[in-house]
Amino acid sequence: MSSQDQESISKQENEAVSGTGTNQEIAPTSFQRADTTQHRYRPVFKVFPLIVGCIFLVLGLSALFLFSARAVKFDITPEPDTLAVTSGFITYRLGERFLMLSGSYTFRAEASGYHDLVSEIVVDDEPDQEFEFQMQKLPGILTARSEPIENVEVIVDQKSYGFTPLTINEIEPGLHDVLFKSERYLPYLTEIEIEGQRVEQELVAQLSPAWANVRVSSQPASAEILIDDEVYERSPATIEVMQGKHTISIREKGYKLWQSELEVAAGESITLDTVSLIKADGKISINTIPKGVNVTISDRYQGQTPLSVILAPENTYNILLSKAGFESVRRKITVNPDEDLALNLKMQPIMGVVRLQVQPPDSNLFVNGQPMSPASRRLSLTATRHRIEVSKTGYATYTTTVTPRPGLTQQLMINLKTEEEARVAAIKDVLEPLDGVIVKLIIPDRLDMGASRREPGRRSNEVLRNVLLTRPYYLGVHEITNIAFKAFDPSHDSGIFGRSLLGDDDRPAVNLGWEQAVRFCNWLSEKNDLPVAYHQVGGRWQLIQPVNTGYRLPTEAEWAWAARYDKGTPTRFPWGENMPPVGNAGNYADESAVNMVSYHVNGYNDTYRGSAPVGSFTANNFGIHDLNGNVSEWINDYYSIETDTGQVTDPVGPDSGDYHVIRGANYTSGRFSELRWTYREYGSDPRPEIGFRIARYVE
Repeated sequence: MSSQDQESISKQENEAVSGTGTNQEIAPTSFQRADTTQHRYRPVFKVFPLIVGCIFLVLGLSALFLFSARAVKFDITPEPDTLAVTSGFITYRLGERFLMLSGSYTFRAEASGYHDLVSEIVVDDEPDQEFEFQMQKLPGILTARSEPIENVEVIVDQKSYGFTPLTINEIEPGLHDVLFKSERYLPYLTEIEIEGQRVEQELVAQLSPAWANVRVSSQPASAEILIDDEVYERSPATIEVMQGKHTISIREKGYKLWQSELEVAAGESITLDTVSLIKADGKISINTIPKGVNVTISDRYQGQTPLSVILAPENTYNILLSKAGFESVRRKITVNPDEDLALNLKMQPIMGVVRLQVQPPDSNLFVNGQPMSPASRRLSLTATRHRIEVSKTGYATYTTTVTPRPGLTQQLMINLKTEEEARVAAIKDVLEPLDGVIVKLIIPDRLDMGASRREPGRRSNEVLRNVLLTRPYYLGVHEITNIAFKAFDPSHDSGIFGRSLLGDDDRPAVNLGWEQAVRFCNWLSEKNDLPVAYHQVGGRWQLIQPVNTGYRLPTEAEWAWAARYDKGTPTRFPWGENMPPVGNAGNYADESAVNMVSYHVNGYNDTYRGSAPVGSFTANNFGIHDLNGNVSEWINDYYSIETDTGQVTDPVGPDSGDYHVIRGANYTSGRFSELRWTYREYGSDPRPEIGFRIARYVE
């Protein structure tokens, strides 16, 4: 179609629309097929329906997500500054909860002063889920200084960090033991609570000198001064001597060696009196038969034979030799310079008579441990002390001492006690109330419980007080074992700690409370025909008053006496006064427990990760094992912090309380304060490191 034809048609259409040309006849036009090679029809793209469809699709997917999602809450302590889910399916946060599909997700939490928390959670099909996490504090910063000197070694939790002044840039939060150590100063031991979160803290150690100044002078002057056989200077001189006991000597050629014991206290100066040296003398050596004869030279007692005595030369000396039961010997001698005399004598015995009359007549007689028969007889003995012992089965043994007098016959009537008296006298040193359970007799006395306020590591509950124990008692040689406790409760299981099995037959029974230990004691008393030691009052177990002879838990005072006073003088630790433990001292938190406990004894190895078989370590002088180490022990007493520092007699603890005393370190103990004898703890519930041993009064 030409352009003119198109314009004509368009004009006719416009006229038709506008109403013009109404009377005109519509005539057909000639048709010509369009050139298909030049024009194509294109479909019209409809945008609105597409947008509506997308909206409905999004709404549908959202509805499906809301229907399928689970409400998840993150309970993180402390509350983080930021919290984001970093991997997983689509999530949506709604308030304090996240809408999440089932599956695995990784999240990241950040808080100022704490390590970033990155962890994975698995969301299951539960509609409402909560996950708890604890953020870990960042390390703290500790600055350690020392006065009055620097370059002092700093040891934190038994690990050396260097020398003062020192900044430890990375130290984990919590309680730490800190030791300042210098060769010539007293150790400074303390504790510090590290806050963490990069908080800077300072610890200043005020060191005290470990020496004292000792002023020494002599006549003549210029003599050598020796401390513990080491030459220091020549007199007169002021020397620095480390604290402790020392042997001080002053020597000069041509003079006698002067020697004395010197006890030095740190910081306390000593001025010795001028030592007047004496010229070298002669020597006399005295030997006698028998030995142990008293020697007096010119009215001065010199000691007992065999004996060597240095004497001033060119003097005359009167020598007196004497011994009970022997005739005295007198001699007069003169010693020349550098002369070495020898005096050998045999003493003549002085005899006396003792006549014995013994009932029953068939009793056994021992004189100085040697058997003699019959018991009723005449004895000719030297005029010195002799031990007389008379015994008979079923009777109490009679023991006495007698000193015969020359020319005078002594008579001794001995009547052995009756069977009833013998029963009282025949108290056994060892009892075995149950197969494998042994108790030993303990004879107590006066003791000090608690610790001085100045003792490093002392706790507020270690109040120092004086105690008098008047009643002998039996105490378990070992802690009660699993096999012994299962004789009472076959269902008991001590369980495990970490990777350590605690339930072997020969290991201490643990994971049992104070009441279970009390029930075992009552059961053992009934098994041995003894009165039970505990009864229930108001639903609670209490020790029967007055205390009877039934088996029970030891009182705190009895435990302290058996633990600390086996050598007479108590020490701070079982092995002595200072850390670390020496040798195979006991079962503590050693190197093998590094991944099991917070603190361990650095460099110590007792070969046991958990509890050890009872009796694995050496007994104390009372014959008792593991009072410190292996497992801690339940004590009879209710727990309290004593305020009365006056003397108490045979204490059994408060009448009531919520907890009971726990004494002794265990295989999880690694801090120096816990390893001390006086450390006290308390509790009532079962724990894997607490067992018990038994006690009872002697009948």
